[in-house]
Amino acid sequence: MNRKDFFKHGGRWAFLTCIGLLSVFLSYNKKIVTTDCSVVPFCKNCGKFVKCELPQANKQRRDGKRS
Repeated sequence: MNRKDFFKHGGRWAFLTCIGLLSVFLSYNKKIVTTDCSVVPFCKNCGKFVKCELPQANKQRRDGKRS
């Protein structure tokens, strides 16, 4: 492997590593939100209810404050 190939391959692997680490970081900190919820009818019993950004959880929180 010559120097040109070394930098080309090294740059490619560094870029892919950064993208992978960024996606892991974002999913770990819950910045990536999925729209599917497995406990839709039971939002108030869900462990993620306080921090959930899904529309049904927001509606449950608003309805709970009005009562």
